[in-house]
Amino acid sequence: MSLLLCNLKMCVTSIALTLLLGCLFKAVHSQELKYALFTSGPTGGFDSSGAVPAIELAEELINADSSIIPGYNLTHTPVVDTMCDRTVSLNEYFDAISPPHPTVLGLLGCGCSVASTPVAEIIHHNSISQISYASSLSELSNRERFPSFFRTYPSDTIFTPAIVSLIREYGWKRIAFITQDERLFTETLTQVQDPLEEAGIEVAKRMISSPLPMTGLSANFFFEDKDYRVFFINTYSAIGKQIICEAYLRGYTYPKYAWLTYGWYQDRWWTEEVNPEPTNCTDNQLAEFLHRSIALQLLPNLNELNATTDTGLTPRDFDSRYKRKLGTPQAQDNDTFIFLATVAYDAVWTLALALNRTNEMVGSLTREEILNMTQCGGTDEETGVEWEVVSLENFTYSNQLMGCIIRWNLERTDFVGISGRINFDNDGSRVVDIVEFFQYRLINNDLSIISREYFGFTQNINESQAEFFYKSGKSNITVFPTFEGGVPPDGTPVPQFVTYHLALVIPYYILAATGLTFCTVCLIFNFTQRKKRVVKITSPNINYFIIVGAYFNYIGIFFRVLPSTNYELNALRCYADSLFNTIGYSLAFSAILVKMGRVYYIFHNPSLAKKTLNDWKLVLLVVCISSVGVLLSIIQVSVPQLQPNPSPFSFTEDSQDKNRNEFGERINEMLYQCFPETIHTIYLVVTLVYLAILQIIGIVLAIQTRKVKIKLLNDSKYIAAVIYISSIALVLIVIVTLVPRIYFNLIEAIFSGSILMATTFFLGLIFIPKVC
Repeated sequence: MSLLLCNLKMCVTSIALTLLLGCLFKAVHSQELKYALFTSGPTGGFDSSGAVPAIELAEELINADSSIIPGYNLTHTPVVDTMCDRTVSLNEYFDAISPPHPTVLGLLGCGCSVASTPVAEIIHHNSISQISYASSLSELSNRERFPSFFRTYPSDTIFTPAIVSLIREYGWKRIAFITQDERLFTETLTQVQDPLEEAGIEVAKRMISSPLPMTGLSANFFFEDKDYRVFFINTYSAIGKQIICEAYLRGYTYPKYAWLTYGWYQDRWWTEEVNPEPTNCTDNQLAEFLHRSIALQLLPNLNELNATTDTGLTPRDFDSRYKRKLGTPQAQDNDTFIFLATVAYDAVWTLALALNRTNEMVGSLTREEILNMTQCGGTDEETGVEWEVVSLENFTYSNQLMGCIIRWNLERTDFVGISGRINFDNDGSRVVDIVEFFQYRLINNDLSIISREYFGFTQNINESQAEFFYKSGKSNITVFPTFEGGVPPDGTPVPQFVTYHLALVIPYYILAATGLTFCTVCLIFNFTQRKKRVVKITSPNINYFIIVGAYFNYIGIFFRVLPSTNYELNALRCYADSLFNTIGYSLAFSAILVKMGRVYYIFHNPSLAKKTLNDWKLVLLVVCISSVGVLLSIIQVSVPQLQPNPSPFSFTEDSQDKNRNEFGERINEMLYQCFPETIHTIYLVVTLVYLAILQIIGIVLAIQTRKVKIKLLNDSKYIAAVIYISSIALVLIVIVTLVPRIYFNLIEAIFSGSILMATTFFLGLIFIPKVC
């Protein structure tokens, strides 16, 4: 037994010694490869420091895998906080590449777009490539300015098709951007404006500087004069917090307003703990404000949670191990940290795999083979010195050939990481085909608990027509439920069709119906009494034209004041109005004019043989005169633009506030008009000129025959009275055409009233004296 125990102790000791020697051997024979790590801490405009634990996790896995950069350990230099400041970032970069700091083969950072831009512009001069996990500025895709810049975080160029697809989904036609005067945000606004306007979406812009004053914002800061209801906060979160506080205090909340933000804001960015900038609102008030607001997350298409990636972990495994590294429950629930952690983790793997391929090329290919493969320049053009292909540990900032080889391998990156597939386009930006949207929601109305609910995504980002899709089980009803108010309005005035008031319609319908009855009585009288001398001498056949014209006019009144908002009925109204009233008035007045002309002819013609005119000649003359009016009507109904078009009334600003619905939306009262303004004006002028000519002729004839006193021509003086009255009616019609359309009931009352008055006098003065 003692021998057995001795052998067992010796075995355990041997195994332990073997493991210890293995570790010592790896430590002795593995060389350190350094890269610089720049982040942006909570003191800057954007906090990316939560990515550091994920970066360290990636290093552990890479260094534990003997197939990746064998013989080397990849580690980062001490973490640098750029504070999301370009000056700080640039100073820290120069310090990092200066002695006594170790040589770095790459730079991971610089934490945000503002800090990344100045470094990315010069880093290629030191043969270093930069990989960013938190820079979305589209300007960084300029390969001429930034030849060695790569990013695993998507470029904000995908923001434009995403926002367009979202706005289309909810039928919004207007959106206002409140933009911070920083290049990151002004670039985004510049990119998105033209596509939005091309899509028929009206864009308003408000440029602001930081910080905002706590008081003194203009009364029109949120475009109150134009009633915008959909806003995008195009700023850093600290400014965004001040903006939503001001909006909350003014009552611009859901469901009357819609608010859109970036999804990369810090977790709980509206709280004093995260953004200590003072506001006049409490954290709970801002949480209440954010309920149902939407954020755009430039989120890569994540793998299934149970799918193993090329890095050896599933997203679920990564999530578990990363949260353990974060430590505190508060940090573990930080959604922004978790998302940035995935792209930062993949950024480390991107650098490691590129260095691994570089290491393999250096060890297996000749210098000439590498030059032919990579098309890298092997000679310094200024000095003529040939750069050497060296091992990774012998890399120097002056060796442009090695910098080019590493960059060439970065360009060919293609693997499946925790955040999805990682590959780059020709500009070094990650290829992404999807953008996700989430919504802030209060849980059980608890102001201390607000969640992010992912509800939809835009696909086909890189194609001409990006499409919005809801996630399974989501819809516009779940995003904007009806019981909470539904989809917020965009501020576009709500069309509300109006029609003629019943106080106008009912009396005019009664008068028109009475007029039709009177027409029938006159028709019967004219037919039955046509052979009596008192009727016969006044041309009863011409009287038929007056009666038919009156029929047309009275029937036309029913269509003119038709109280309907139905499109088809209004189309019928337009056609009937064009035919009945114009033709009716032309027939009736032409007959009146011919009757007056007959009297004039009889008493001013010196030849006794010509003192009688046959009825067929008079009828022909009536047809000729009225044919002009008939022709005008036919032309009018033949014009393609005749179809009724809803035309909004224009109100003064004082009356706009009085015309709002229960959601505070402006109501745009609309009435179907038959013609566009230009065509209608032209037609109206031509018609009025034609009628005016007839009136002038009639007035001249009335004056010339005013002394006729023959009893048998008993209607001559009444005809003159008809001409004078119809002239007044015509003047009234001309006047009301100049009245603003807002007074459409008054306009129609005078217009139709003038037609009723003239028509009734036509019949009354012609037939009543004959009956009496």
